[in-house]
This record gives sequence, structure tokens and C-alpha cells, in this order.
Amino acid sequence: MTIAEIEEYLAPMRGEYADPRSLILPALRYAQGHVGWLPAESMAAVAEATGFSQAYVESVASFYDRLYLDETGRYCINVCVTLSCMLRGSDELFGHIADYLGLDGEGTTADGMFTLAKVQCIGACDRAPCLQVDSGMQLGPLEAADATCLIDDLRAEPAPARYDR
Repeated sequence: MTIAEIEEYLAPMRGEYADPRSLILPALRYAQGHVGWLPAESMAAVAEATGFSQAYVESVASFYDRLYLDETGRYCINVCVTLSCMLRGSDELFGHIADYLGLDGEGTTADGMFTLAKVQCIGACDRAPCLQVDSGMQLGPLEAADATCLIDDLRAEPAPARYDR
């Protein structure tokens, strides 16, 4: 990810926002879309392209749980653990997924295919318990068998060219 690529991506947006800080989040999401997470080099490029310090850009990135500061799997499975999902079984759903993936809680599978995480509300409380794969649609209500089928389907399909996080 180069500074020039980020600047080119941001060019059409520059006149749309009164506050230049508004460009940081789209730039971070764009950078993450290339490798699935935000290595220091990508954050440095975003800082240079937006005119803010790398420390400031990193503080923005660390605030959002869908911006990944560590390497992730090809797919990120985010299980909602807020109250409405917890009351409807998200702890059990998370435990089943972790067991099925061979994980001991949150983490990335040995083959690098999946990262499993507990996240706060994903906006599908009416469909609890739910999860979201990358930044796709929220899926729910889910039972263990549904999650198993989802994982099997993801394993079987060819990986997309770009990370949609």
C-alpha cells in the first residue's frame, strides 16, 4: 500500500468533508482491504496521505474493533456478545465455533483461514444470537449447526480477491 494509492483513493473525497480527519477512516478501511489488516507501513502511508501523525492514525485505528492491528485469517467471524445475544445463547454459539475451528477462544486458525472474535453489538439484536463474517450481512438467529454449515461453505468457496472488512 503506497501513499500515492491512498491519495488517489481519497482524491474524490477531499472536497466533501469540512474536517480533514473525516478522511482517516475511509483511508484505513481502504488500506486494510488490501491485506486484511493494518501493518505499521499501511498506517504510516495513511498518516502521510492524510497529513496527520502516525500516532493519531493509530489511535483512530485502535478505537474500531473492525480495524485489525494484527494479522488476521482470510475470514473474520465476529460473534456478537452483547446482552441480547448473550441471553439468546451467543456464549454457546461462540464456544461451538471455537471448538469446530480448533481454537481455544478468540484467535486465528493454524491454516490462516479464520479469525474468530467476540465483538460488541453488530446491529442485529432482533436476530440474536448473531454473527458477521468480515463486514458482510449479519446472520442470525443461529444455532450451532448453522455456524458449522457457514464455516464449511466458506472453506469450500474460492477466496475473494479483496478483503471486505
